[in-house]
Amino acid sequence: MKVLYFYISDGNLHSGVSRKVNSEVNALKTLDTDITLFETCITKKENNLPVYLGFLKPLAIIARGFEIRRDLRHCINSLDDQDILYIRSGVLPLPVYPINFFKRFRSCKIVSEHQTIEIDGALQGKRYLDYLNEVAFGRFIREQFDGVVSVTDEINRHQIRRVKNRSIPNLIMGNGFDVQSVVMREVPQYCGDNLQILCVANVHRGHGLDRLLHGIADYTGSTNVTLHIAGQGAENDNLLHLAKDLGITESVIFHGFVKGKPLDVLFNECHVGIGTLGLHRNGMREGSILKAREYCSRGLPFLYDAIDLDFPPDFPYILHVPADESPIDIEQILAFAKRVCADLGHPEKMRRYAEEHLDWSVKMKSLKDFLETLVGENRPEGVLESSMAPLAATELKVPEGTTLPNAGQEDMLSGMSRERRR
Repeated sequence: MKVLYFYISDGNLHSGVSRKVNSEVNALKTLDTDITLFETCITKKENNLPVYLGFLKPLAIIARGFEIRRDLRHCINSLDDQDILYIRSGVLPLPVYPINFFKRFRSCKIVSEHQTIEIDGALQGKRYLDYLNEVAFGRFIREQFDGVVSVTDEINRHQIRRVKNRSIPNLIMGNGFDVQSVVMREVPQYCGDNLQILCVANVHRGHGLDRLLHGIADYTGSTNVTLHIAGQGAENDNLLHLAKDLGITESVIFHGFVKGKPLDVLFNECHVGIGTLGLHRNGMREGSILKAREYCSRGLPFLYDAIDLDFPPDFPYILHVPADESPIDIEQILAFAKRVCADLGHPEKMRRYAEEHLDWSVKMKSLKDFLETLVGENRPEGVLESSMAPLAATELKVPEGTTLPNAGQEDMLSGMSRERRR
């Protein structure tokens, strides 16, 4: 079996997505998988700058579409019936797909990886052309896939509903992380008079940081609360203006893009991290975000507004917050920070959990088995999904009073487990 990983990037080599793709490929190689990464960019770049300007942008995107079509055709022609083209992208405009993409004109298998519910994400993000493209061609394009990989059960159910063949081979596999690529943090002293919060992200509205800013503005206690934003994104300017309007500019520090030792220093100085506070804005309740895995690998407890099947519902180092538009309760974060920081060994416990359950070396074993099954090298076993050991097996203990997911979230998890057993 030969695997060709076809990745359409946005040209940002430092993004979490680009790092994830390279980590996936490297992990599969260590498992003796014959895999090649073919990366193309949605916009042609010269010296890392887009070559289009203003009104030329639509023409440049159309031109790139035809170049991606050529790349796809070349990749598919290089594969035979025991090979797999693995694609990570949303549904592209129909003219981008070459004729040999369609089942009757090719011999290789095609597997698609899905990180979101594309139709909802396009509508919520006001990407109306993407939305219309998904409505018009999404079902037809999915009919050409031989297998589907989704990072959550929620996304997987959506993808299956979008094809006629409801028995299409599918794998539920949450995102992973290269644990050894980062160092474990040192725990800063927490005395209750100073709370440092860290968010590492290419900041967009879906991260929900505006909820935290409103929470900081509403907080009337004596603790000095500071939010550090390490990253640059479309939402940075809006957050900067919001902080000014709320009168909390001294409590929000924009560091821009940070990496290496300066980023390690930020992790060592902060008590808790921000996973996501706005996933519901994309119409989703379940998540598998990359930075949550980095936080766990570094040993930084964090806030989350989503259900993540890679973590037990009672994982003691996640503070679950409501998945709505309410301001984040700072008093709740202070209590959470006090509890987790009282356990000085929590970074080692979190990192051990990441090594055993979140590292790409673990995740890719499931993917390799799934791909081998598609080409007949393994016996089919129906729907595959990543395993998650019970909390007791990790020797983690819940600090007294740590906030856990509410009963509704636990019921949902139980319901999804029952559905997968049927």
